[in-house]
Amino acid sequence: MKLTLGLVAALAGCAAAAQQAAEVYILPGASQSSTVPSVSRSLARLILLQRLAPAGKGPSTAEIPNGSDAENLVSLISKFGKEPVSLFGQGETLAPSQLVVMLEGLNDDQIKTLGRSFKSGPSFTIPDPPSAQANEKLISNDVYNVGVTNDHKCSIKKLSNPLDKNCWSGKSAVAKYNVQKDPSVVGDLSRLASHFARLATSGEMETTIVLFHASTANSNVNQWSEKFQELRRRQAAEEVVSVFEVDVEVDLPSSVGESDAKMTIFSSASKVPTCFTSKEACLSGTNKCSGYGECINRWAEPDGSDEQSGSGGKGRVCYACHCSKRREKSGGVTQMAGPTCSKQDVSVPFWLFAGFTLLMVGILTFAISILFSVDEEKLPGVLGAGVSKSK
Repeated sequence: MKLTLGLVAALAGCAAAAQQAAEVYILPGASQSSTVPSVSRSLARLILLQRLAPAGKGPSTAEIPNGSDAENLVSLISKFGKEPVSLFGQGETLAPSQLVVMLEGLNDDQIKTLGRSFKSGPSFTIPDPPSAQANEKLISNDVYNVGVTNDHKCSIKKLSNPLDKNCWSGKSAVAKYNVQKDPSVVGDLSRLASHFARLATSGEMETTIVLFHASTANSNVNQWSEKFQELRRRQAAEEVVSVFEVDVEVDLPSSVGESDAKMTIFSSASKVPTCFTSKEACLSGTNKCSGYGECINRWAEPDGSDEQSGSGGKGRVCYACHCSKRREKSGGVTQMAGPTCSKQDVSVPFWLFAGFTLLMVGILTFAISILFSVDEEKLPGVLGAGVSKSK
């Protein structure tokens, strides 16, 4: 009997630990109420994406969980999400930067220590936090789709500077740390809590911190959303072709592997880097210059080799597309332009532009001079014109 009671108590303790809620802190801290609101993982996911996504790239209405109260969702977004960009304001230029930090593997003492350093209670809790695997999918799929990546692997200290372009994706940044692998993260975050609070008060940066108990690492919940999200990343890679861009036909093999699937048929609508570090990266990032150019090193030596540094090692490289001409079916030739050679070059030679301008100025000057010369010719006198010569 005693053994049975012991097993029941142990199972009850495991169940309680498995249900440890995740705590979410948003700096600056929202106005605290008597009870901390509880938000489902699906709605919490929408809040995190809304804070990270730039204008026009946030979650859509199709991602709202089935059966959710739309009014409640709007209320949560208004309370815990970032402020919307003003229609006639400065846009996102003056909007605060957004940082989301996720800490996994915390114990009770570490959670209490971080809570005291934030000097405020959690903004809300997630009663059904997903597993560590689901957290990784959230960052690699959903957060990646809104234009934010965790590939930088920066420390908390580096992320505290929103001007560090090596760690930030524009005005947003995300980071995930496992405290069990790197316990120093807790101390670093505690020391930087006051710094984050000052940045939030000044309107420079808002920080969202999600604390996961160690018991949630092996949770049975394997995804944040209630809907299947595996295809979202591939769907986001299918860019809509602008009507002003030239269609580029690419012969793809019948069997497309994982590496080939990363290549889009049309050039990406996102910003293309000015320089690539290698020719392979240039070919991949520009889809082989859309088939109308080649990747060359702008800083190459006269013989075509890469620039050499003073010590004899490899110097600077800047691979970019050098666009060529496209022959039309009608027999004409069109010069291609743009970072991916996907657009027509509508510019004209300088001599043609200057000559046309001078011609138009000459025509206007001549026309105005004719108008001024109309009254310059003297007319015969009135009396002289009406009197005939006497005989």
